[in-house]
Amino acid sequence: MTTFKYVLRDMGRLVVNHWILGLLTLITAAVMLWILGMTTLFSLNVQNLLSRLESELTIQVYIKKGSDVERVSQKIQALDSVYALKAYSPAESLARLQQKMGSQSRALDLMGDNPIPWNFEIHVKEVGQVEPLVRTLSAMPEIEDVVYAGMVVQRISALSEVSSHVALIMFVLSVVITALVVYNTIHISLYSRREEIGIMYLVGATRTYIATPFVLEGTLLAFLGSLIAVAGIVLTYFPSIALLQGNLPFLSTSLIGDTHVIGRFCILLAGFGATLGWVCSYLVVARFMHAVTRPE
Repeated sequence: MTTFKYVLRDMGRLVVNHWILGLLTLITAAVMLWILGMTTLFSLNVQNLLSRLESELTIQVYIKKGSDVERVSQKIQALDSVYALKAYSPAESLARLQQKMGSQSRALDLMGDNPIPWNFEIHVKEVGQVEPLVRTLSAMPEIEDVVYAGMVVQRISALSEVSSHVALIMFVLSVVITALVVYNTIHISLYSRREEIGIMYLVGATRTYIATPFVLEGTLLAFLGSLIAVAGIVLTYFPSIALLQGNLPFLSTSLIGDTHVIGRFCILLAGFGATLGWVCSYLVVARFMHAVTRPE
């Protein structure tokens, strides 16, 4: 217990003696972890929105008259990329079209007999499977026409890929910059006390006793920075979500606004910041201690 008290005392001295460097480290860690948190939440919201668009994306397939509807349905459902399939009779299709056209549906009476054949509404498992599935369906002899939003599919796929790459790049940059700042801070602290560390070795202090205050300093600075980042996320994320939901109501179901989910995310971010600080501090201390030899 007494040893731990001395370790805490030495850590406090490190923080006080290098308070300017510690403050810069704290601010940098907080900013980078805030960027990391906001970028991750943005990526999660984009992925959530894209998943919703994918679930609503359908392929409309019209079969030739005289074809066996049940057999064609089973044939399509056997395809791996088909998530769900619903069949519509000519009468049901005409009723749906009249409902969409509203008051202009009277123009359909001029067509005479119902020209709409049996058709299927197909949902895919992933947006990337749409193009191959369309080619497969178009090659079937029973299929007369295939209708789908080709440009929408391409844009959703491209947006999904870009958002993933941006999130990965920002994650790597945030981690690397935060790690370098913590690493350099502890390295400067060690270098400024190299003579004192040599004396401590001379009087018999163990490596663990000497290294622990520096590791605790780096962990503390990174953890405090992550707490500031969490506070910044709470103060900026929820107002932004409320603003988007107020101006773009159709996004309400796609945005992550659950306080429990955001709370767990913030806890993970704080834990990640502390862990990152500990790892960086441990590495620089271990490297420094390895280079230092006990005086003879």
